[in-house]
Amino acid sequence: MLITTIPSPATEIEVAIPSNETSLNLGEKTVQDLCENLSLQGNEITGALKHIENWTEFSSKSDENTGNFLPLYFEEAKGKPKGTVKIELKGTGAKLKKPVAVDEKDGLIVFQIHNQDNTLEITEEGKETKTLTMTSLELREE
Repeated sequence: MLITTIPSPATEIEVAIPSNETSLNLGEKTVQDLCENLSLQGNEITGALKHIENWTEFSSKSDENTGNFLPLYFEEAKGKPKGTVKIELKGTGAKLKKPVAVDEKDGLIVFQIHNQDNTLEITEEGKETKTLTMTSLELREE
């Protein structure tokens, strides 16, 4: 008798920091323009987010186009229906009131981060919710 095992799908959501040269499809900005030494260790984002002024390609609203911006990459969102991977920004200053979908074309998403107590809650059907923290992230003011 031959027994075949079918591997179960991964239950953890895979998230990464895009490479420095990655274009963000939001004007001329690249990941390198937004941050320095950004890394993801476990569920903690470390490094520094640069202060960006008047990034009108990110938002036409003046209170949303200046500040610190965090780029994230989700390989598993590419080519899947929009909304497969959703993220909700929580904590002090978070202006989003509901989860937003990762772009299915390139797997990239950028969030405006307001405070080190902000967290990102990531959900995908069939996978465990993942929460990223930023307590060790430097938010530059200039």
